[in-house]
Amino acid sequence: MTGAHAPSHGHSELHGPRWLSISSVAILGIAAVLAGVTAWKSAVMEGHAVENLTLSTKATTDANALTQTAERSMTSERQLFIDFRSALDSDNKNRSVMIYGMMNPNTRAAIGWWREQPETSRPTSPFVSANPSWDAPGVIIDAKAALDRSDEYLQLAEFQLGRAHSLQFLAALLTIAFLASGLTPLFESLRSRISLISLSTAVVLACLIGTVVFW
Repeated sequence: MTGAHAPSHGHSELHGPRWLSISSVAILGIAAVLAGVTAWKSAVMEGHAVENLTLSTKATTDANALTQTAERSMTSERQLFIDFRSALDSDNKNRSVMIYGMMNPNTRAAIGWWREQPETSRPTSPFVSANPSWDAPGVIIDAKAALDRSDEYLQLAEFQLGRAHSLQFLAALLTIAFLASGLTPLFESLRSRISLISLSTAVVLACLIGTVVFW
């Protein structure tokens, strides 16, 4: 009778506590690896987000600088053109030559194009978009492009920060799996131990799916 009882006892140990112990260790190992991977990916995404925020700030600074440069240049050159026309209208050749020499090459080229236009269709100013020699619109376009880049970098940084925070939450959520698996050996009830293992497994699987989604 004793010999018949021994195999039954060994079968219970194999499929009861031993199986639960192995499962608990396996869940703890998987949770530890997954927590490390999610924490690493979160740190990488935060680094990229900071880099994109820096690029966004730089693009905004560049756009502001281009806009200010264009505005200063346009204001200065327009004033010189007004003085130039006034000198021409008053037949003050010396003054017109002096003012003309103070203009930058692009403005002189713009005035050259303007003076070549027929009087009937000549614009009141050479600073029009139809003038191919006037580069101010190009500067404004460059400034707008820089602002667009700034917005793109900012949106990308916000997206990456959101993903990083989600991964950080998953890494924190894995502490439930650690806790449940760690408490398993403290319970003698087989049902309680299986419940804790099931909870740990469910948390690990949920975090694994979340890590894939937010990767």
